[in-house]
Amino acid sequence: MSVFSAIAVFFFGTAIGSFLNVLASRYSEKTGFKKAFKGRSKCDQCKKTLRWYELVPILSYLFLLGKCRSCKKPIPWQYTLVELLAGFLALGVFIKLGAAPLALIWTTVLWALLLMSVIDIRLKIIPDTLVVLILILSVGKLIYQDIANLNTYIQTQKGVDLLGHYSILATSQNALINYVIAILVGIALFGGIYYFSRGKAMGLGDVKLVGALGFLIAWPDIIVALIMPFLIGSAVGVPLILSKKLKFKSSIPFGPYIAIGVILTFFFGYNIVNAYFEVFNFI
Repeated sequence: MSVFSAIAVFFFGTAIGSFLNVLASRYSEKTGFKKAFKGRSKCDQCKKTLRWYELVPILSYLFLLGKCRSCKKPIPWQYTLVELLAGFLALGVFIKLGAAPLALIWTTVLWALLLMSVIDIRLKIIPDTLVVLILILSVGKLIYQDIANLNTYIQTQKGVDLLGHYSILATSQNALINYVIAILVGIALFGGIYYFSRGKAMGLGDVKLVGALGFLIAWPDIIVALIMPFLIGSAVGVPLILSKKLKFKSSIPFGPYIAIGVILTFFFGYNIVNAYFEVFNFI
């Protein structure tokens, strides 16, 4: 990928990130995304309609020194963070996969997970609309891989995409079977936690999301994607509980941790598993 292409992909991603901010801030549990496309963007504080030069991703934030041009109140830094994340996700996927249909599918999935995360943090809900979108994209990925004979990146037929030679852990030579196993394992784990905790430790939206992701990430890749959210959640939650900034029974959105698990598995799945086995062998 040339430098020009990389810059173009990154800034296109930041533009999508700006749009994701609009969707996330306007999403309502009652009306969904119906009102997300109505009206121009306004300042959260003074409600002043923003001009085009106030809406340029990242650059407007820097030019305005992080403050609204009209009321001079701080612009939430989350907006710029989402723009940056969307840009880097797009760039990372295209560097990894190149300019291919598979890259577009993966990028869209990661953008959907980013949007889902922001909404989950704001409202503690995972929209069914986004779960369905991820499911459709995941099935589309399976169909494309089958048509293009790209069941894996390591030239096997096991359906494993992300763990390199650790694909030997795959249960079946049939790609579809490994995706079915991934779905069952994900739903069993998260569904079990939801059922036995009566929805207190895990939301039903998390279960639906993991089920959809089973069509995206095959067995055994799904193991990493499912374990990482709990590890990251513990790394964040335990210090907060010990410092008494968070109560043990506090409700925490788990969707963002699932999204982080998927992202880490996609970009660093092989490295994570390889590091684990190296530590295990060292011990």
